[in-house]
Amino acid sequence: MTSSSVRVALRIRPLSPQEHASGETECVTQLPGVPQIVIGADRAFTFDYVFSPEVSQEQIYDDSIAPLVDQFLQGYNATILAYGQTGSGKTFSMGTGLTISATQPELQGSLDVSFLELYNEDLVDLLNPRSPSAGSSGGRGPTIREDSRGNMVLVGVERKVAAGEDDIITYLHQGALSRTTASTDMNHTSSRSHAIFTIYLTQQDRRSSLMLSNASGVEASELDSGMSIVSKIHFVDLAGSERIKRTGAAGDRAREGISINAGLLALGNVISALGSMTAAAPGAASLGPGGHPARRGTMHVPYRDSKLTRLLQDSLGGNSQTLMLACISPSDRNSPESLNTIRYANRARNIRNKVAVNFDKNSSVELSMLKTEVARLRGELSKLKLQRRQSTLTLNGADCDVSLSVAVRKNADLTQRLEHALRRAAELEHERNLLRIRVAELGGSNASTPNIPPASLPDFAAPTASDDSGPRSNDGGGGDVMSQSNVLSTMDRELSEQAERHEHQIDSVRRHFMSRLELVQESLLVVQKERD
Repeated sequence: MTSSSVRVALRIRPLSPQEHASGETECVTQLPGVPQIVIGADRAFTFDYVFSPEVSQEQIYDDSIAPLVDQFLQGYNATILAYGQTGSGKTFSMGTGLTISATQPELQGSLDVSFLELYNEDLVDLLNPRSPSAGSSGGRGPTIREDSRGNMVLVGVERKVAAGEDDIITYLHQGALSRTTASTDMNHTSSRSHAIFTIYLTQQDRRSSLMLSNASGVEASELDSGMSIVSKIHFVDLAGSERIKRTGAAGDRAREGISINAGLLALGNVISALGSMTAAAPGAASLGPGGHPARRGTMHVPYRDSKLTRLLQDSLGGNSQTLMLACISPSDRNSPESLNTIRYANRARNIRNKVAVNFDKNSSVELSMLKTEVARLRGELSKLKLQRRQSTLTLNGADCDVSLSVAVRKNADLTQRLEHALRRAAELEHERNLLRIRVAELGGSNASTPNIPPASLPDFAAPTASDDSGPRSNDGGGGDVMSQSNVLSTMDRELSEQAERHEHQIDSVRRHFMSRLELVQESLLVVQKERD
């Protein structure tokens, strides 16, 4: 958002035939080469533009109005405000000076127009004269509302669709025919109301999709066709200030004049308040309406004192490029009114507006920006997911390496235990075979050798000390052989049981080893898949 001062153009109309006939003379002098005038003997004023009576409508448009139209086409609000004494040429300047020939091929949009009249503080729709006015009893007419962003909007005003320049001029002339006018002593076709002709432009800048595409890396076809911009330009023809003594107004004309002057007074108070806020230095005291002291940025601006100031709230101190076209009469008889108009316009030069392009937040612009933001966030999310997956794979690989090393150590330990068990089983099997051979030998030698020497038996089969104390009979050899056979049978049974137990242990160790080996192989497959 940038700051823009209200520009002021001063137009001096030529003397009328009646003024020439009355012998009136010019009291306004334009200095050559500079936009400065001198009224009377020594009152000099400088403006942004000064147009002499010889300047044509086209030159006024090219010099002062065309820059505002260009800003309007770029999406900014604009206002041309005509102010001056009755009969000073305001309606002539505003009613026939509209010529839009500029084009901008990159922008595509639609045009709407509205024409509103403020008559005796009642709003009237000039493009729909049959609609009730705001103050009539026949229904609810146009009203002024403030939207959520602080902009003034008109409710109940008909907006006509315009296909081009010809339609705009047609609607302008159509509304002008419905405007309230009357004859006074100073002007035979005096406007008895304030009129506001507004052109609304809704456009789409297709360059925006390309800029969004370059910024986000998303294809332009995936974005919206452009950013929607809604701008408006006001052409405000204010009713002229007048003195009842000079206009000879009476009855309805007098009441109209009082209402006109009341609205212009409220507008003057707003201009004075805004000008004082801008002209005063920071912290320096200034005087507001009524002579009360005020400080910069804290002064109350009386927009609500009149419907006219409410309608112009965006144009004065708001979001609008504004030009005040002050029209004056050069006649010495009208010098007091001309001086008041010049002072009025000079105060308006101190007003600064904050202007910005008017993007339509209810249209595709928000969607375009959101789509771009979503595309950017999706890209960042994909990057984060990839980084997280890579870090997870690294951690899982380290964990798998640790688990694999532990499994290898356990496998080696189990293999060693299995080998030891197999060796022990082989030893036991060898001992059992030896015992069986010994038993067979003992059974075969029983007939020829009735008594087997104790020394020839194994240590665990040797006679005990109690056996030596008693005498032996001839049948004792057979008893000893039987006892030895029993002992050998018992030992054989124990060896068999021990071998079976070892077989069970070996099977258990083998099953545990195979299960661990399968787990290790599965872990290796998972790691291999994740790395692939």
